[in-house]
Amino acid sequence: MGIGVGARVQVEVEPLHPYLLRLYGVSEAEFEALADEDLKAEYLDGMMMVHSPASVRHEDRQIFLATLLKFHVDSHPPGRVLGGNALFRVGTRRFAPDVMVVREVGRVGPKEVEGPPDLAIEILSESTRDYDLGEKRAAYREVGIPEIWWVDLERQTVIVERRDRSYQAEAVAEGWVVSEVVPGFRIRAEWLWQEPLPSVVQCWEALRSLKSGG
Repeated sequence: MGIGVGARVQVEVEPLHPYLLRLYGVSEAEFEALADEDLKAEYLDGMMMVHSPASVRHEDRQIFLATLLKFHVDSHPPGRVLGGNALFRVGTRRFAPDVMVVREVGRVGPKEVEGPPDLAIEILSESTRDYDLGEKRAAYREVGIPEIWWVDLERQTVIVERRDRSYQAEAVAEGWVVSEVVPGFRIRAEWLWQEPLPSVVQCWEALRSLKSGG
């Protein structure tokens, strides 16, 4: 459904709830004026994408992954772990992965990250699945993110894509999901499918025990 707004901006909502709001014909300056830290929004080639609030299930897993990564990166510096509404910028494009890791902390500014993260994690949802696996996936490859995780809760699979000469994908439903760009970091895929999620502290202790050979 398209709705004309003024002479320049077209609005598209798909589906009605939960929603992914597309604003067409938005300039970079307009995006900067409209977007704020309380709004999850992205900017792709003149289109502003506004996301509906995350579900509890989505938010649980975002926090779970970000916390485990934060524990790990703090134990193995340098690096920064960001999530939620934090943006990275490549050219005029701006994206907000659910979780991202940036090893070069000097690229993390007060408002956004300059250049692509080393690891981007996206948790697929009803409203964003087509966008994430379509336009966003193509854009992530174009800007050269070294490693991307797509967490598919519906199909209980983590799709890991790594950049070599071209992107190679690996699907993991159970067992270890291993990062190559965040050395030493891994999770059990089945942790993500549990309801409720396992204790993040116990999972971290399990990872520490694994690293120490216990």
